Amino acid sequence: MSAPVRPGTSANTPPPRRREETCELEYRAPEGEFATTVASVVAGVLGVDRVGMDDSFYDFGGTSLQAISLCVRLEKATGRAIEPVDVLEHDVLRDLVLLLSRASEDDRG
Repeated sequence: MSAPVRPGTSANTPPPRRREETCELEYRAPEGEFATTVASVVAGVLGVDRVGMDDSFYDFGGTSLQAISLCVRLEKATGRAIEPVDVLEHDVLRDLVLLLSRASEDDRG
């Protein structure tokens, strides 16, 4: 009998890496549902178990292709669209959450 496959993955997808294997910063958990959702999406794209508010996209070896994937997944999860350059320029999670929050406010204008 084989192990169950998580939704949105395939049998060939490796398990996520532990954050602490890559990032030396003390973990600061996301606060609130929106930040938690964004953190979960970022962690999924980067292949790590969790991402803290002070963690950088680059801490986990984030690439431009992952930035593109992240934009698509964030729009699906939050309904807010950003460009890959936004991810690369707002690489720390707290800054990305703030940018996405502002994008929502701008939409309501």
